[in-house]
Amino acid sequence: MNMGWYYDWGAGKLPYTPYRYVEFVPMIWGNGGEGNISSIASDGYKYLLAYNEPDMGGDVGGSNISVDTAVANWPKFTQYDSYYLGAPTPALSPSWGTGTDGGYWFRSFMEQVNHDTIDFIPLHCYYGQYGGAAGAQAFLTEVVDKTYEMYHKPIWVTEFAVSGWGYDTEWARKSVEEFISTAIKGLNERPYVERYSWFSFDTTDNNNGASALWTNATGELTDLGKIYVNEGNPEGYVASTTDDYGYSFSESTKKSLLDDTVTVDNTVYEDYANQPEVTVSASSGQNSAQNIIDNDISSRWESEHGKDPQTITIDLGQIRTIKKIDIIWEAASAKRYTLEVSEDGENYQTVADIEGGSGIQNRLDEILLKEMVRGRYVKMNGISRNTTYGYSIYDMAVYGTEQWISKEDGLNIQGFQINTTYEGSRVVGSVEPVIEGKKVVNWGFVYGLDAVKSEKTGITNEDLYIREDNEYIKAYESTSKGTLHGKYGQSDTATYFARTMSFGKKNLTAFTSRYKVRAYALMEDGTYLYSDVAEYTVYDVADRLYQDSQFMTLVSHNYAYNTILKLVNPTYQELEYGWGSSLVKP
Repeated sequence: MNMGWYYDWGAGKLPYTPYRYVEFVPMIWGNGGEGNISSIASDGYKYLLAYNEPDMGGDVGGSNISVDTAVANWPKFTQYDSYYLGAPTPALSPSWGTGTDGGYWFRSFMEQVNHDTIDFIPLHCYYGQYGGAAGAQAFLTEVVDKTYEMYHKPIWVTEFAVSGWGYDTEWARKSVEEFISTAIKGLNERPYVERYSWFSFDTTDNNNGASALWTNATGELTDLGKIYVNEGNPEGYVASTTDDYGYSFSESTKKSLLDDTVTVDNTVYEDYANQPEVTVSASSGQNSAQNIIDNDISSRWESEHGKDPQTITIDLGQIRTIKKIDIIWEAASAKRYTLEVSEDGENYQTVADIEGGSGIQNRLDEILLKEMVRGRYVKMNGISRNTTYGYSIYDMAVYGTEQWISKEDGLNIQGFQINTTYEGSRVVGSVEPVIEGKKVVNWGFVYGLDAVKSEKTGITNEDLYIREDNEYIKAYESTSKGTLHGKYGQSDTATYFARTMSFGKKNLTAFTSRYKVRAYALMEDGTYLYSDVAEYTVYDVADRLYQDSQFMTLVSHNYAYNTILKLVNPTYQELEYGWGSSLVKP
């Protein structure tokens, strides 16, 4: 599902392996559960959800708490400052009705508590037989937008779906698919919507099955579920399922051969495991190692039975850059295994450690690496099995691209400034004179135009390198004029450099367009190194500088307010000038 977070209506995590590395958000579901708050605070959770649907009776899933009780108990939630606190989650939107109608419970609660104690507002919404784009737009404007306009707090939509239609009705499924696509796009475009989670009914639910993301009995995704997986996360988001956030892992089923190419964030990656050399620790019978690359989904490699560990190693023929690894297993599969990559066949690095793999037939494991790695040899190291037999693989693919981005600590984006003299945004970088024993010849920045008027251009972080084939990406070599004489970071040996990009037309588009930028260094051997990517808008930089009193002069302070901040946001509150350092960290 590519999940970024989850909650289970309780104060404790789920014990199942697939949830192991997914962020858990605890909840105090109803009155009487407040005793768990102290342990939630001591365990270091970042967020806490308060009462679940207190405005509804228990017969329909609500916690049925009176406003007076919730208000009286609220100090129990606010006694700790170690987490961000969500308001009680109403079943009826605060924006619905007036007086004692509709969302009266929540409106009454908010009238009696200090709004500063609330960090975000969770919402629920189930539209009865109201799908399609029209239903989604109504949800976005009448529920999400209006609630934000009422309280100006970040929004979490912790339950939403379309109810009233069974799964067997095709036109109803299509209507819900249109609803979810439109809603996801709208939610991702709203900066004040921090998180959301669809409520998945089962496909067997005759009343609500059209909103099912999967079938509970099998875990098989519906078309709606595939839309949610592919479109649900914000642009550029990669869910992490590891301690070091190095990769994401998904499990499904596939009965046909793996594709020759895959597309990730608009970049096409090729399978380099089509005709490599394959070696294994052992094979059983006629099921040899070559069977995983013979373009026959019915043939398989089978290891020696009953013994661990067992390995299969693919030699790609030359060093490649690897982004994704897919494996189709027989039921005799790995319960736990690691994937390791090596340039020389002797020194391996572990890029993924998969635990809790199921024993279903034709299990498809997809491992997406957060950052590409270089390697010629890819090894599957089987640690434990799901059966008493061996490890059995039908097909395996290693996807990569020829373009290699190497990122080094000696090369950094230090921050952003507003240059009022030249009327532009300034990026500050740093580069060490020698990196990995190689002399740096020259350096500069690579810029990418990420979005204009909320419309994405489609570029990704991995697209950002010195090139001439993308109209949205441009590199600029630093000159002596851009070399800074002050120290803008921790290093005493680095060269600090900057480049100012003119605003051009001082309008809404210029100040809200989103940019990506990374520093680059040309080495003495002709290779390039690149820093991590940072993102910014002129408005965001000006806002940070203004709010934190970081402008060095009163003129700059006033310029930011009058030229940038007030133009983008006419209701922006003017502040008194306070001197400070003028660098916004990425």
